[in-house]
Amino acid sequence: MAHNRLPPDAPCPCGSGKKYEHCCYDKGFEWLVDEDGTVFKSMPMPAELGEIVAEQRQRFVAKFGREPEPDENLFFDAPPLEHIEHEMVQAMKKAGVDPAMIHAFEKTGLLVTEDNQHLLSDVDLAEWEAAIQEYRAKHGDSDSPDSHADELF
Repeated sequence: MAHNRLPPDAPCPCGSGKKYEHCCYDKGFEWLVDEDGTVFKSMPMPAELGEIVAEQRQRFVAKFGREPEPDENLFFDAPPLEHIEHEMVQAMKKAGVDPAMIHAFEKTGLLVTEDNQHLLSDVDLAEWEAAIQEYRAKHGDSDSPDSHADELF
């Protein structure tokens, strides 16, 4: 199926209410449109991730004797996502990560850092910052030195 780039003057699909060219246009990913008019996010795959996907495809073929279908989970042997998230939270706690950031991860599913924040849509970044502020308001630590939502990993 052919995919076209979303026109820059189209409303941004992230939900910000801005035009695409003034929002997510230069964030390191693209919004594309298929022949049916369905809009989806396309993110570049680093070479290392491409190698991992190729290895996993080989494991799939070895186990099932066929190529995976488009709607099948290529990582068929991975633990459930809930287990992975739980383990990540436990590791963050053990590493001493700010509890507000752990809360934001649990709420948004995002891990926002100084290195990756420019890749997020305005809406995703606002959701992360709101979760940080929500935690701080609930736990009364707005005076702590790490209490600013713009301070990241």
